[in-house]
Amino acid sequence: MSDVHLKYINSVHIKVCADPSTIMELSDHFTFYADNYKWHPKYKARMWDGKIRLLNNLSGTIYGGLAQKIKKFCDARDYTLTFDDELIYANVSEYELTEFIKGLNIPEKYQIRDYQFKSILKCIRSGRRTLVSPTSSGKSLMIYIIMRWYQQHKGLIIVPTIGLVGQMESDFRDYGYTGNIHVSTSGLSKSHDIDCDIVITTWQSLNNGKTKMPKQWYAQFGCVFGDEAHGCKATSLIQILSSLETCRYRFGTTGTLDGQPLNETTIEGLFGPQYRSTTTKQLMEDGHVAKLKIKCIILKYPEDVKKQFHTPVNKKKKSYQDEIDFLVNNEKRNKYLKNLTLSLKGNKLLFFRIIDHGKLLHTAISSSHDHNVFYIDGSVSGVDRESIRRAIEDEENAVLIASLGTTSTGVSINKLHHMIAASPSKSKIKVLQSIGRMLRMHAEKDEAVLYDIVDDLSYKSQTNFTLNHFLERCKIYDAEKFDYEIYNVRL
Repeated sequence: MSDVHLKYINSVHIKVCADPSTIMELSDHFTFYADNYKWHPKYKARMWDGKIRLLNNLSGTIYGGLAQKIKKFCDARDYTLTFDDELIYANVSEYELTEFIKGLNIPEKYQIRDYQFKSILKCIRSGRRTLVSPTSSGKSLMIYIIMRWYQQHKGLIIVPTIGLVGQMESDFRDYGYTGNIHVSTSGLSKSHDIDCDIVITTWQSLNNGKTKMPKQWYAQFGCVFGDEAHGCKATSLIQILSSLETCRYRFGTTGTLDGQPLNETTIEGLFGPQYRSTTTKQLMEDGHVAKLKIKCIILKYPEDVKKQFHTPVNKKKKSYQDEIDFLVNNEKRNKYLKNLTLSLKGNKLLFFRIIDHGKLLHTAISSSHDHNVFYIDGSVSGVDRESIRRAIEDEENAVLIASLGTTSTGVSINKLHHMIAASPSKSKIKVLQSIGRMLRMHAEKDEAVLYDIVDDLSYKSQTNFTLNHFLERCKIYDAEKFDYEIYNVRL
């Protein structure tokens, strides 16, 4: 029987103390292939095996958030596990938390739901957690209460977009917070002691060229929140969280993780073990979000078009980019998107991925005089996006044409009845984030409808990329227990 001891080093790392064979066994358990490793120059040159090892064999160090996974590893093998006192969970009762929340005097309209209470309790007992909670589940309220619990420590809240910086501060003020909040959307003072209780900023502001914060700067924080934590797989974001060596209380929030073992394990290592607060389906059943209907519209192309599309050019098969270029420039497809958009009653969101495609659709749909048409892509400022959002909330029959990136994380419109996926994605995160954005409740909306546009260019035994991507989305819909129907439309 092996003995394993977890030694606390700092808020980022712990050390696994065990015999060499057990260290090697644990190292294999926490070893993963990197994304797209086969195309990496070092792998091709046989200089690297394509694997990322989260446990350092020589030093025995590993991310502190993986302590629970190590416990499960030991339990499964009947190994004896001990650990330093710093890794013991706090003993907080439901009564203590209930009384604390009462003392915050949060306005009555923000009633704490059962799953929110359980999630908050789970977080403060463990002191670190990756909280998986879908859009419209009240993440900002949970962040607020947890941040207030640790109010003796200066808090750092990191969000993915400029628009969410102001939104988070506004939410905190709505909950009754009167303390000093420092917000930044560009660059922060590199002073080692900012005079405030909470700093709200973006990932980019902390680690972007000249604005990159020195490691000493992070020592002033005792509690950190990373909103949309799935973004933490990027190297720069790992650097930020690894710099918070004295920040003991660490929480990541996200609507969903991407299912990739390396990414998910890294995120849990930086923040803490996963805890799912609730599901979108449960929110629908409880009446906290609008009902969702998904209409999958499969566009059937003529046989001669499909044959021509699959005919090799210079003996080369069509690539994914070739297919996208064909679709976004197809006149009949774009005309169908325009007619579908204009035929729907209520406010509509049509999202795209290629800028030129978005501008083309905007020009075509703007020719209608029955609709106010708005446009957003990455070049539109946060101030202008907010103005557009507010304008649509007052509209009855508006059209917003927006890029997928701004749709999934940067635009939140309650009065949105229809969403049309002109450029669908197979990314689990993008799909669920986009759906979540349209489910927010509004007095004039009982149901939201997603039109999933699918292109069938299959010819004989040959299929196409975007059709295969649709099959991946169906797996997501099935896993989330969403209701969807499939319609065939001939172009």
